[in-house]
Amino acid sequence: MKLKLLIPILLFIFSSTLAQNIKFNGKASIQGLIYSNEESPFWLHSNQRGRIDEKTNISTFINGDASYQLSDKASLIAGVGFLYQDGYTDKLQLDESYLQFKNSWLDAIVGRKQKDELYNGLSATNENILWSLNARPLLGLGFRTNRTIYLSRTAGLGFDASIEEFITDDEDRYVKDTRIHHKSFHLVFDKYEKFSLKIGLQHFVEWGGTSPTFGDLPSSFNDYIDVFTGMEGDDSVGGEEVNALGNQMGSYEIYLNTIVSHYDIQLLYNHLFDDGSGRVLANTPDGRYGIFIEDQEKGKWVESFIYEIFYTKNQSSNSPTTDGRDNYFNNNLYRSGWTYEQRVLGVPFITLDNERFRIANNTILVHHFGIGGIALDKYSYKLLSSYRLNYGAKGDNTLDSSVLSTYLNIGVWKDIIDVNITLGSDFSSISAPNFGAGIQISKSFF
Repeated sequence: MKLKLLIPILLFIFSSTLAQNIKFNGKASIQGLIYSNEESPFWLHSNQRGRIDEKTNISTFINGDASYQLSDKASLIAGVGFLYQDGYTDKLQLDESYLQFKNSWLDAIVGRKQKDELYNGLSATNENILWSLNARPLLGLGFRTNRTIYLSRTAGLGFDASIEEFITDDEDRYVKDTRIHHKSFHLVFDKYEKFSLKIGLQHFVEWGGTSPTFGDLPSSFNDYIDVFTGMEGDDSVGGEEVNALGNQMGSYEIYLNTIVSHYDIQLLYNHLFDDGSGRVLANTPDGRYGIFIEDQEKGKWVESFIYEIFYTKNQSSNSPTTDGRDNYFNNNLYRSGWTYEQRVLGVPFITLDNERFRIANNTILVHHFGIGGIALDKYSYKLLSSYRLNYGAKGDNTLDSSVLSTYLNIGVWKDIIDVNITLGSDFSSISAPNFGAGIQISKSFF
């Protein structure tokens, strides 16, 4: 039985047998959007968890979860959610469908679950430059630590880690049933009360699946070992696997956290790579740079702030390779690139072509700001502003442009129902200004 059919059945059995000891939570939402051009402004559809695409006017979803306490430190959670959006997608989908086990140190999930929002929703890419909130969650199985595992508490030395395996099921994908492997490992040093340092690696690989050109691609256990270790393939698919088996990408990461007065401050850096030259830093300074500041005292006009720079202009251009450029998020074998359901999985400033199939713009310089807080003591808000310079992709600079994108979300009513107003705009050097607005009505159930 396919995994995506098995999960809802397990959810039903779980809820039926344990109903008397379960705590339920849920949320229902409906959102309407209007905009002046054929597609909505950038931030009205980007990083919206795959619930809104460029032509969406109506989006509605209902999600619920049930948690059962197995012990003082362990719980079992089941969740399911349904989503409908018009526009390019225009169909009913599973927004979530998962089983989750959590204890004092481990978080295990099978199914499809929306990722946690970080940085109070102000970041342009959330967890990592390669792993944003721009697409609907993938179907798979994952394990991650939910706290630091200490090697020595006295020395303040420990680690965080994760491993996840996904399968793609989007109908328009070039290589059908592509698998996605993800793992991460970070060393943590937090001996001092107001200082911590996290250094590590994220590793992603698209592999396996069925190509219309080469048929079934390598997918044995030995192939998985090569995927896991980043080893070269065996030239069994026309030489496409010489560099490494599958489409391999990754990011070296540094996060420095400190406290100044009543402000939590994080300095962050993600180095981006997708081949051997990038792994040895030949594409420096490409990556994500940022600072996040959060006030420990809530209820202020400015509770949190983020500033991020995204730079991908080098792309190993000085490396002694065949063509000298990395071409981020694109791949000759996996031609849909680093996407799911025609949405980029990483930072959304890297964009698709007009057919929403190939990455057309991956050479960028972006300054992104985000501010959030409480206005007039009662109105929560989130303000985003991004100024990006687009330089196209390898061999094509026809998309050269500058764009200023803004977004404002205001919680205007919070009572029996919540009402939020959203405003967005794009000012581009190559097209007319684009303005958009929306209203979202939601209800939470506890």
